[in-house]
Amino acid sequence: MTTWEYASVITANDAESQRAGVSVKLPGGSLERQSGDTSSVLNRLGGEGWELVSYHSSGAGTWGFEQFWLKRQRS
Repeated sequence: MTTWEYASVITANDAESQRAGVSVKLPGGSLERQSGDTSSVLNRLGGEGWELVSYHSSGAGTWGFEQFWLKRQRS
């Protein structure tokens, strides 16, 4: 039987200050701030065997929020 582990990548953007923060939550870990932009973080995780399974985006005013859910087969 295949078992999966799940992770999430969260990006919050402030359009006024042009600041973005990318954080990653891995199984059994806490939410950690990452260096780099969203695509570089997702590419790095893809290289570690993670695949994208779901995406959600929302925004209000100058703020934007994206969340990516990823999974990989537990070894």
